[in-house]
Amino acid sequence: MNFKKLCSDFLKSNKKIRFAGVLDYKGILVAQKSRDDSISLLSDDELKMLVYYTSDRWNRLQNLQHKLGKVKETITKFENANTIMLFLDKNLFLVSTDPNSNNSKITSNLWKIFDKKPAKKRASKKKPVKRKPAKKRASKKKPVKRKPAKKRASKKKPVKRKPAKKRASKKKPVKRKPAKKRASKKKPVKRKPAKKRASKKKPVSRRS
Repeated sequence: MNFKKLCSDFLKSNKKIRFAGVLDYKGILVAQKSRDDSISLLSDDELKMLVYYTSDRWNRLQNLQHKLGKVKETITKFENANTIMLFLDKNLFLVSTDPNSNNSKITSNLWKIFDKKPAKKRASKKKPVKRKPAKKRASKKKPVKRKPAKKRASKKKPVKRKPAKKRASKKKPVKRKPAKKRASKKKPVKRKPAKKRASKKKPVSRRS
């Protein structure tokens, strides 16, 4: 799509259009054109601000598309000018008009300009590509004679195991020496009779 020519077509469609511009999906002004006799109301920096605000509004409106559908157009009226935004594919078309213009009629004409744009010619049907005939399948390969599998080794002769050693005969019971007899009861020791207590001492007569 030729954006510069499109901006020129917008200006020719109605004398009330003052400015036409195209913003890409990044919000960059890629094409613009102003009416020859119009006096710009905005400086270059202010025009950039308008473009920025327009792009920002575009992005915010897209957040509601999953509920409301795609945004098609918006119209904002100021005292000294009006702005029209048209959304098509991934581009935004910004149009400024005089304050007393019929914006609905202008918008309708702008959409018609889009409709008049010739659609891209479909590519002519591609000539069928002649494909090379498929290579003939190679004749069936001769079966490869496989060497006969090696005969399994004859079963190994069972190994004769040596007979398990006979368990040692039960050990002969060891004759234990008889326990020593307990010493015979000790003979009671005869104790000497206790000494007789001394006879009562005779009372000592004290001298008077």
